[in-house]
Amino acid sequence: MDLDAIKVLLDSQAKAFHTAMDFVAEQFKSRIQEAEATIQDLSRSLEFTQADVKDLQNEVKELRKLQSESVAPNDVLKSQVKDLEHRLNYQEDYSRRNNLRISGIVEKPGETWEETAISVSKLIEEKLQLPAVKLERAHRTGPVSSSRPRIVTARFEKFHEREAVMRNARKLKGSNIYIDEDLCPTSQEIRKSQIPLMKKARAEGKIAFFKHTRLIIKDKSDNYQSQDSSRNEGVSTHEAKSDVTEAVDRTGASDGKQPDDSIRGAVGESPAEPLTGVWARNARTRSRKKQ
Repeated sequence: MDLDAIKVLLDSQAKAFHTAMDFVAEQFKSRIQEAEATIQDLSRSLEFTQADVKDLQNEVKELRKLQSESVAPNDVLKSQVKDLEHRLNYQEDYSRRNNLRISGIVEKPGETWEETAISVSKLIEEKLQLPAVKLERAHRTGPVSSSRPRIVTARFEKFHEREAVMRNARKLKGSNIYIDEDLCPTSQEIRKSQIPLMKKARAEGKIAFFKHTRLIIKDKSDNYQSQDSSRNEGVSTHEAKSDVTEAVDRTGASDGKQPDDSIRGAVGESPAEPLTGVWARNARTRSRKKQ
């Protein structure tokens, strides 16, 4: 092959190479332009995102500020709600101040309210020797059960007569009949929560009984400790105004269950307490008039 032919061949290959390189360069240029456009779009999107993040941060700061400002009012509202609950519990207990709950009285099939009242009056007259006590009404509460008689809620015409029944409840010891105060569910739960402490005190040889929702523990020297767990709950906010007397709330009394054997007869075992509340004030008034 002569030199001219070789030169022509080399020129042809050089042109083809340049053409291919130009095509590749155009492809790279197009790709670079697309990448630059994408980067610009991402940059603008990032700017918007940063602006949104900044706005959200400002909103979070505002919300935190509002939250911190609302904490104090919320605490006040919670305190007010709790105080209202205490007052409602007190009012409910006070409305039941003439009531007593009596468990263990035999229930007749289809017993009417009148028959229930007669049974309670007979119990008070014969077992407690209180013939002058007058009932306003008496009825049984809870579902009928074939295994045990339902609890009787008795309301007395006068508070001091109800107090007399409570003071004489010790005479029912050994009869499987028990008398308790009629308290609202909240007060009953407060008492139930203190039952283990009462059992422990009695196991240690101390005298333990309830005065309303407050557990009273007396040692042998009659110095007593007051486990006033209801100071912050239930009706004890106004306990100084309450005329309730001591009684032991037995576990299960609110749902009609049988009394706990470990505290049976607790009312009868409690030491006699002086008259309290309205009845005590009336007694003092009568004494002054006689003088």
